[in-house]
Formats: sequence, structure tokens, C-alpha cells
Amino acid sequence: MNRPIHVKASIFGAALFGGQAELVRVEVLLSRGLPKTLLVGMPDIPAKEARERLPSALAAFGFQFPKARVLFNLVPAQIPKGGLPLDLAMATALLQALGGVKQLQESILLLAELDLEGRLRPPARGTLLATLRAAEGNQIRTVITAVESATEAAIAPNICAIGCADLGEVAAVLNGKNAGRDGRKIRNTAVVPEDLHSNGLLLEDIRGQNHARWAGILAVAGRHPLLLQGPPGTGKSMLAMRLASLLPPLEEATAMDLARVEALIGPVTGLPTRAPFRSPHPSVSAQGIFGGGRPLRPGEISRAHGGLLFLDEFPEFQRPVLEGLRQPLEEKEVRLQRAQEWATFPADVLLVAARNPYPCGFATHPVIPCECTPHNLHRYRNRTSGPLLDRFDLFAEMSPVAPDDLQAPPTQPTQQQAIDWIAQAHKQQIDRKDRGSFSLASQASLETLKAEGISQNAWRTMVRAADTLHLSSRGVLRCLRVARTLADGEGLQKINRSLVLRALSFRPHSPSQALTTN
Repeated sequence: MNRPIHVKASIFGAALFGGQAELVRVEVLLSRGLPKTLLVGMPDIPAKEARERLPSALAAFGFQFPKARVLFNLVPAQIPKGGLPLDLAMATALLQALGGVKQLQESILLLAELDLEGRLRPPARGTLLATLRAAEGNQIRTVITAVESATEAAIAPNICAIGCADLGEVAAVLNGKNAGRDGRKIRNTAVVPEDLHSNGLLLEDIRGQNHARWAGILAVAGRHPLLLQGPPGTGKSMLAMRLASLLPPLEEATAMDLARVEALIGPVTGLPTRAPFRSPHPSVSAQGIFGGGRPLRPGEISRAHGGLLFLDEFPEFQRPVLEGLRQPLEEKEVRLQRAQEWATFPADVLLVAARNPYPCGFATHPVIPCECTPHNLHRYRNRTSGPLLDRFDLFAEMSPVAPDDLQAPPTQPTQQQAIDWIAQAHKQQIDRKDRGSFSLASQASLETLKAEGISQNAWRTMVRAADTLHLSSRGVLRCLRVARTLADGEGLQKINRSLVLRALSFRPHSPSQALTTN
């Protein structure tokens, strides 16, 4: 080797950092000296181990690893390289330096791991994030990856994804030859996976519980946080699971945000269409709910983005989990900050929680007596703070259903009636948004609610209720938000007194009897 061979600029891999992908340009320098392979640019352990796999992978297809000083430089050097394999990008850059692959005329992204026989293995996660970053500004239009991950790569717009089985096929593609197998090139394809959330559960499966049923419908229509309370076996979990089937299909932007979240955890087969339903166990840690780890990964609240997050046995969750919910519920996102990494994940969820009224669960049961001691009751109540409970718009008490009612006709409203009512509310919400106002009532301020119309009688009723029930300012606002969603579903432009009374019935204690007189 008379002079160093320096190859750069066209070969790209990717790394995961801060909850997103960063493109990594792979440069290679072959120079005289004792045979040695160096890798610089803050590589992680799997990237360093790729140096040991490359000689065997190249030899499997007749390429000789150079007996020289080989330097791989990963640019930019300041970002840690991890989360995505760089094997294929390093092998391709080396082949280009050796003349096994012709000089590329445009930049290309290569995402795959190599085994000792030169076969391509798909990335464990992050393929979609890498191709989305490559598609920004049309800086890269072609992605070569393993066959198993080509469909995920093609979800990104303006990307041509090519799936290859081994290093020999990659070399053939880059040299302009047929890879030898049909169906390898996938362009702008987003295959929709089987809908796992449409499980055929209907509201008709629940008998009675009219008040809780309407609370759930209101929660879906206006995305109001809902707290269900009642003894065991009254249908709290049943109702929560059936509310997921009432959620509207995901909008394209929300579906892409959700796909980005899932790409940080594992492979993505396509853009989702149905809103997700997530129900973590009460033993889950704060990191499991909000995200964390190294590299940073999203938690359950982000995986429920655009859908429903159900927390059963609400007081049994750890205190950091419960108190940590307050910020994401208000800001619709989770911000994670660590010493060397930070990330922001979407968290626009419909929160539905369920709890027993007392530790034994039977305090409100009409027959079974409560056996809780005052000490146990005090501990149980302290598990959920007042500020957290104040962030729920809707409260519903559920009581046992008589056995005879289980054989009765379906309770109103049925699944279809609920869907029609929610559709009417959404129509009015869209019309209001087109006028430049708020869409969902759960996002409205007191001033914008007044601007949309509240009758004087309704406002006087609200003021009396706030004084009688000692409602906070947040409680008053949340009650008016529920009244606004009720008006949307009924097709009314202005909040009237009867809607305020109905909204107040979804507070922890119904004040309707106290407010029946003028």
C-alpha cells in the first residue's frame, strides 16, 4: 500500500440518542503499518465488537480483510453511538475502499447487523426513527437493511427501502446488479398491522351502571380524565376496556408519533389505525410508566399516546408514579432529563383509573360490611393526594348489580348509541375549531368557555355549587369543561343550567338535590 486510502461522505449508519435517531457518517482510512483495526467516535460495545465480526463476514463472500492499519471514524464524534448496529455501514465503507463496491454517487443509509457468515440481521429497534431522520430534507433517499426490517424502513416518506439477505446481495445492489430475488425493493409502503385493540367488547356486555356508562362516554367524547370507584366485581375494569372501542381512529400525525414511540422499543410493522389501550400492573415502576433507562426509552404513558391508559387498583401504584402523572396530564408530554441524555416523548392520553372505596373494597357494598380499621383507612386515603384527584374531570360510583338485571335487556345507551353521541360531539368540536376556538373541552380555559356561551342561570348555579362543595378553581373549570362536552353531544351552542347540574353529578359528591331550588 503506497498511500493511504480515505473513503468518506456517502456511507451512513445511525445511532439512537435522546429518544430519536442521529445519522452517523462512517469514514474509513487504510494506511501502512501493523495490521490493526481502530474505531473512534464514541462507539458502544456492540459497535466495537463489529471489528471482530467483519473479517469473517467479508471472507464468506470472497472479500479479503486488509492486512493494514484500518481506522473507522464515526461522525459526529460528540454523540455516543448506540442503539442501532453499524456493522453493515462499516463493512460497506471498507468494501468501497477496497474496490469491492463502486464509488457511490449519492448518500445511502445502511442498517443491519452482520453475523460471522455475512448474513444481515435486522436492528432490534429504531429502524423507523433512522429512516425518518434520513428522509428529512431529502438528504438520503435509499436505505439498505435486512429483509425483515425493510417494511418498517419504507414507512418513512420518500424513502426507497431495499431488503437484502447477506453482504453479497448488498454488494450486488450497490454495483448495480440484480440482487437475485424479487420483491426486495419496497418504496413508500406502510402496511397496517392487524388491529389488536378491536376485541369485540361492547357496552352491551355491561348491565346497569347507567351513571358510570355516561361518565365513560363523556370521557371519550371530550378526553376527560375519569376515576371509577366501587366494590370488587361491579364492572370497573369491564367498562374501561370497552371504552377503548369507542375511541375514534388515530389521525395520521398521531399514528406516526405512536409509531416513533414503538420504534424505540421494538420492530414496527406499520402505522397503527386504532387508538392503543395500555393497562400496566400496579407494581410497575416510575421508569416503566414515564420512561427511562439507557438509552432512554418511552414508558407506558407514551405507548398509550392517542389512546387510553387504564390504571386499575389506582391507590396500589407507587407514590412517585401517581404524583408524576400530574405534569404529563397537563402538558401532554413527558420530559426526561438524565446526566448525559434528555428526551421528550408524547403523552396525550385519556386516563381512566379505578379504585376500591376502602382497603377491603366493601365500604359502599349494600350487604357485605366493611372491616377496615381507622388506621388502614387513613393509610389508604393518603396514597392518592388531593391535587392528583383534583385533576380528574369525572368521578363515577359503581354499585353491585342485582342478579336479575344480568338477564335484562341491554342498558341504554348501547354501543351504537354511544358512538353516535360521540360523533355528534366531535362534529361540533370540529366546527368550533374551524372558527378558531378550542376543539376539546378538556383543553379549554375559563375565558374561552365563557366566550362559547354560558347562560346566567348556569353560571349562578356553578357559583353556588362551588361555595357549597368547596370546589377549587380547578374544580370549577373542570366541571364547566364537562358541561361543555355535554352540550357538544346534545348539539347545543350554550351551556345551560341542566347541563351544569349533570356535570356536577360527576363530582365526588352529587350536589343535584342541594341545587334543585332556585
